[in-house]
Amino acid sequence: MDCQLFQLLDFQLSFKMKKSLCITFILFLAGSCDLPVENIDYEEKLVAFMNLHAGLPISSDTLTLNLTHEIDQQHEGNESWVSNANAFIVIDPENDSDTLHLNEVASIPGHYVVTDSIYFVQSGVRYQLFVSTADHSIQAETTIPAEISLKSVQVDDLWDCEGNTVVDSIDLHIEDNDLMTLLMAYASGDLSLLSVDTVEYKTANCFTSSFTSMPYFALEWSSEDAPNMLRTTTIALEDTISNVIIDTTLSAHAFKGHMLVDENGNKYWPNPTVWNFSVEEMYYGWLSFYYFGYNMIIIEATDDAFANYYAGDPLQINQYTMPNSNIDGGLGLFSSTSSAFFFVYIKPEEEQ
Repeated sequence: MDCQLFQLLDFQLSFKMKKSLCITFILFLAGSCDLPVENIDYEEKLVAFMNLHAGLPISSDTLTLNLTHEIDQQHEGNESWVSNANAFIVIDPENDSDTLHLNEVASIPGHYVVTDSIYFVQSGVRYQLFVSTADHSIQAETTIPAEISLKSVQVDDLWDCEGNTVVDSIDLHIEDNDLMTLLMAYASGDLSLLSVDTVEYKTANCFTSSFTSMPYFALEWSSEDAPNMLRTTTIALEDTISNVIIDTTLSAHAFKGHMLVDENGNKYWPNPTVWNFSVEEMYYGWLSFYYFGYNMIIIEATDDAFANYYAGDPLQINQYTMPNSNIDGGLGLFSSTSSAFFFVYIKPEEEQ
């Protein structure tokens, strides 16, 4: 028997052995796994979302109500808003409680607001939400987080970027930019009414390579009661094509994402951008800013319900993991936040 025949027989034997082992392994897995056989009946539920903002009128917050969809039911453009619900909020139920009724917004089904009160949401106070319809009844509660204070700090020796090891602090001008100043600037369109510090958008690799790149400035926050989670939102107030920060580098693709393109071929970024965090010191660098010009940064201390919700999977990365809802009898989130804000002007890097 020649060598080629030996090789052929060896190949056939090897193939048969591998095939047999593969089938045995598959049968072993099938026998050792308990495959689900229970048929779970779909149960329609009421979904509620509402977030109360400390220090603002409760009339500025909106309750949304809709029904869930079956897994094979199209939901895009079919939100199944719920109208004619009986919804009210009980303030500080253990003490001298007060009740505020929410009314459905005309021409916007499923959206409810308080229209007959100038009550301002207060930190440290407990609020209960009750909603009932012909087929559903839900309730939830939230305790408003304590006020949050911000300050910019200098950071030494955590980075070495082109020989520079110091991250300088900036002036947040929080006392100068009160809510009235913000409203005046918004109404007039004159952003120069705002008091801001200017930050240069530096583009050296040590500033723009990853999450750990050297930041442009740093913040510390403080509160009487430490929240479980905080949220930072950056809103570009001048998100025009001429102000967009063009960045198509590999680092930008990896950490900022891909730039979007409009119908005219102009590149742009989503606005605003939001991050959740739970650290005492926040660093703001290239990943925080997508447009030159005036930027508003809001830091929110969140309640326990908000933190628990995002400890689940609200972004639906895992379809088998639900967000941790605090809605008793339904789904969604009834939460509250306490916030502080400041402004910063981002300018292009000066040519050397």
